[in-house]
Amino acid sequence: MNTSMKKNLVNLRVDFAFKRLFGVEGNEDILIGFLNAVLQSSLDEEIISLHLDDPHLPREQKDDKLSILDLRATLNNGIKLNIEIQVRDKKDMIERSLFYWAGMYYSQMTQGMKYTELRPTICINIVDFILFPEEKDFHNVGVVMNKKSKHVLTENMQLHFLEIPKVIREWQEDRMDPWDDILARWLLLFPAYEDEKLTTILEGIAMEKDPVLKKAIEDWERLSSDKDFLRLYEAREKAIKDRISEIETAEEKAAEIATKKATEETRIATKIEIIHNLIKMGLPIEQIAKAADLSVEEVNEILKNK
Repeated sequence: MNTSMKKNLVNLRVDFAFKRLFGVEGNEDILIGFLNAVLQSSLDEEIISLHLDDPHLPREQKDDKLSILDLRATLNNGIKLNIEIQVRDKKDMIERSLFYWAGMYYSQMTQGMKYTELRPTICINIVDFILFPEEKDFHNVGVVMNKKSKHVLTENMQLHFLEIPKVIREWQEDRMDPWDDILARWLLLFPAYEDEKLTTILEGIAMEKDPVLKKAIEDWERLSSDKDFLRLYEAREKAIKDRISEIETAEEKAAEIATKKATEETRIATKIEIIHNLIKMGLPIEQIAKAADLSVEEVNEILKNK
């Protein structure tokens, strides 16, 4: 391990980098370490082993540059799991996660299978934005429960949401101790690529007490200097940034059009009000048309549609 870590590291919030570190064959122990931290209060026992359902990375960026690049696995107890990273709030994260959960849960069903044989399915969403501004915690879990009694109806559905900006805020406000909090140390890997002090602390923890984290950091360093990987990583990162820019530009144009439309509607409403007020005052149509900067025909049309 490079104990100084003073070099460029890839951003693990780019899904391609995350999947390369956590979702490839040979790194199952890294994924298990991460999952045991995330699910420590959700599972009855620690994960011992798992099977990666799709351990492959695309060799090239295709036309569908922003196709879903999630991580799927089956745990040793049969639980199905999906991890997805989202860097931009599209205002549909909860519905999106529920949709993917439903697809994974349904896909287990085979002919002759009983509903009671369906295994729990967990979706973990790592988001680079504030999803729940009303919640203080950075880790929020959605389950199916009785609305009145708060009794959990089934353990077969869990939607986990990890908000990285809240993690960063807790770290910056000195309210998070990765030495004692295993989930904190794993989640702090996401902002660590741009925080030298943080990377040094995480290295110290890894060297002293967390061999799985140590392996993760070492592999992270290796792939950050791998030219073949970097070529694909940079293409994916560019595609994500380009897509975000396209969406933001479209939103700005839509907002501009909406503003112009609202302004025009206000202008027209004001003219209509002026016309009706002048009619009440008994002014002739010609004078009203001149005052409203309209033709006599337009004024008559407005009066006809009142």
